[in-house]
Amino acid sequence: MLVTRLRQITESELPGIICVLSGRASGGFPSPAADHYEPPISLDELVELRAPHVWLAEAEGDSMAPAGILTGTKLIIDRARTPHVGNVVVAYIDNQPVVKRLDKSLEGGWVLSSDNPNYPPIEGRENIEVFGVVTWSLTPHVP
Repeated sequence: MLVTRLRQITESELPGIICVLSGRASGGFPSPAADHYEPPISLDELVELRAPHVWLAEAEGDSMAPAGILTGTKLIIDRARTPHVGNVVVAYIDNQPVVKRLDKSLEGGWVLSSDNPNYPPIEGRENIEVFGVVTWSLTPHVP
């Protein structure tokens, strides 16, 4: 899965306050307890968009589709987090940014795996550079 438009977020792109639905959205019957007030939340505070180490990218491809990352999904990337095995990361392979799940090889180097089994893992390369950890993904559901 490739990454397109990797960049920091500009001040003009930061959202304001978002109204919150009380409770949770139910797939069954509405809850009678949902009549109480929920204070609004700030999307930029929730995902730390104002932090200088947080970047935004757009995904392209289907290698991470089982993780809910599809073409057009916006990725929130935290460059200050230490990457750990199992994290979804943005990494550079031969100067090309990709979105993969991080793993370690038996020899101790990085392995980048796709959640889609149709794509083989990328391993045995010395030129894998982890750019940051994907902390949030935002997928549009309308064209």
